[in-house]
Amino acid sequence: MIKTDYIISKIEKYASLELAEPWDNSGWQINLGHDYTNKVLVALSLTKDVLEQAITNDCDLIITHHPLIFNSIKKIDNALIAEAIRNNICVYSAHTNLDKTYGSTTDALCGVLGLQNLVTVEDYIKIAHLKDELALEQLIDNVKQALNLDSVKLINPNNVSIVKNIAICAGSGGGFVDKIKDYDVDVYITGDIKFHKALEVEGFAVIDVGHFESELPVLPLIQGLIAKTKVEVIIAKEEKPWVMV
Repeated sequence: MIKTDYIISKIEKYASLELAEPWDNSGWQINLGHDYTNKVLVALSLTKDVLEQAITNDCDLIITHHPLIFNSIKKIDNALIAEAIRNNICVYSAHTNLDKTYGSTTDALCGVLGLQNLVTVEDYIKIAHLKDELALEQLIDNVKQALNLDSVKLINPNNVSIVKNIAICAGSGGGFVDKIKDYDVDVYITGDIKFHKALEVEGFAVIDVGHFESELPVLPLIQGLIAKTKVEVIIAKEEKPWVMV
């Protein structure tokens, strides 16, 4: 067993809470005051299935990327919160602070995609300058293979066919379409491009790989970070909350 404060200090040293957005709720979600932690489960989100995995695997701490609690609560009527407390499980989240730190969710995505020579142009956005030009179709194939995807959403109003400069933002990057226009990029890889934002794409192509899919690569990073404390860390098995029919 490892001191809980030591585990949390590793996370906060890596991704300081000072980096979190004012609207965010990174940090403790459920703190039961455990002096020691036996086993940790890491996940993107705390769902009923993820909590059941923590219980089954005798984990007493869950580290998530997405916070369980965003708004103030006046009473505990959330089934997940109640069940976690009932099973003596603490929950901690590293959200926008992890998105903005060096070695972020976007850095993890770039690593899986094999993109190097990254330049940070915004808090959440990286640009990779390829050494050699690449056909857009080949890039799409590479992305699908790296992320184990059958398909991606392509927005390409200008019929971009050759790629040299790539902007990347893991998670919900659709809101940054206007910012991408300020940079000389050929394609933007992200998730959650909504309909009206897709209509605003101009001068570059967008590969929407999905919010969930783009953030999964950060979980092994969190696992490795916590494992340095010598505590056992398990990555939860998560599924998208929908199926294509």
